[in-house]
Amino acid sequence: MTTAPTGPLGRRFPSVGGTSLAQARVRLPDDLAGSPAVLLVAYRRGTQADIDRWAAFLRLEAGAAPVFEVPVIPALVWRPLDGLIDGGMRGGVPRDQWDRVVTVYGDGAVIRGFLGDPGGLVALVVLLDAAGVVRWFHAGGFSPAAARQLLERLRELEPLEPPTEPPRRADGR
Repeated sequence: MTTAPTGPLGRRFPSVGGTSLAQARVRLPDDLAGSPAVLLVAYRRGTQADIDRWAAFLRLEAGAAPVFEVPVIPALVWRPLDGLIDGGMRGGVPRDQWDRVVTVYGDGAVIRGFLGDPGGLVALVVLLDAAGVVRWFHAGGFSPAAARQLLERLRELEPLEPPTEPPRRADGR
């Protein structure tokens, strides 16, 4: 268990690379610039239940705000199995959500160093403003009170321009 040394609030999320389940290369937060976005970060497979609670709430309440699930796999030992791991995730995620699930392998340690790791099976919820700066952060699991706080903070942020489509593969899919 590690914690972020100074906390992420008010700091720009580090530029990290990942791949969506739709096989698009994605740079977070760079590819999200221009609109607030919510990242649901998970370090452990068992975190999915907490991710699902946050995602369901945000689908109902957050309007058009982009929400990305970000599985983080920082151990390089898993990198050779990335295709197998992502393929397994595709089996459990509806195809229309593949653009919004971005797995981070190589830069996983960067995210863990920035956000910390509270341990346990909870999502780390990160609200980014249009410039990629963390404006709200929660690592204590879903609760109605935390969800209301996130929604209030999200509604305070104004996008600089309309949200763009999620990143797509080079062949346009």
